[in-house]
Amino acid sequence: MSALPKLNATPKHELVIPSTKKTIMFRPYLVKEEKILLMAFESQDEQTSMRAMLDTIDACCEGDYVKEDLTTFDIEYMFTQIRGKSVGESIDLIIKCQECDTQNEININLSDIDIDVPDLDNVIELTDDISLELKFPSFKAFTDNYKQGITDSEFSFVVIKECIGAVINGEERIDLKDVSDKEIEDFVDSLSTGQLQTIGNFVQQIPMMKKDVEFDCVKCGHQNLHKLEGIQSFFT
Repeated sequence: MSALPKLNATPKHELVIPSTKKTIMFRPYLVKEEKILLMAFESQDEQTSMRAMLDTIDACCEGDYVKEDLTTFDIEYMFTQIRGKSVGESIDLIIKCQECDTQNEININLSDIDIDVPDLDNVIELTDDISLELKFPSFKAFTDNYKQGITDSEFSFVVIKECIGAVINGEERIDLKDVSDKEIEDFVDSLSTGQLQTIGNFVQQIPMMKKDVEFDCVKCGHQNLHKLEGIQSFFT
């Protein structure tokens, strides 16, 4: 019996990673990857979905990037680009009318979605001698620190801690990759409320996929403005 033929090589496309502005190549995902994604999305668990998307990105992309360094908004954007080339550039969403609660089917073009990464000053001064160098935390940092039952306030402190890339003490730059978790936790605990709020303001600027959807209700004609935020709102 003859062996089954191998299918033609899948086409390659370019994308730019939002956080680093590096250009890499990617291919559409295959059926084996789509099966994993469908099960992850059906679970309605954000962490499971994001891990499945990260694995898909790693399987489909090639180029100068480190998977563990990708931010949450990198994953959102990169997956959206891969999904667009895999099964189509548009998606249909069911959105409820704000006036009469009628379900409206709305078509969204994924190619219209972009992620705006703000040009922020990532160095904040704590004292005359000590400053912090901030960064957008990686998705891996979120998943490594996320525990079942963790409260929102506890997780907020985790995110703040992960946003600190280095401490600058005079002429010395201390990379937190070289510092123990206990030392970092003690350092964060020693911050004043005002200093913590300054870091919190940076955290609030972490980008995410967003799109304003305007539509007239098919039943009552009400003009709706619906805000989609985060990848879960696009694919669930």
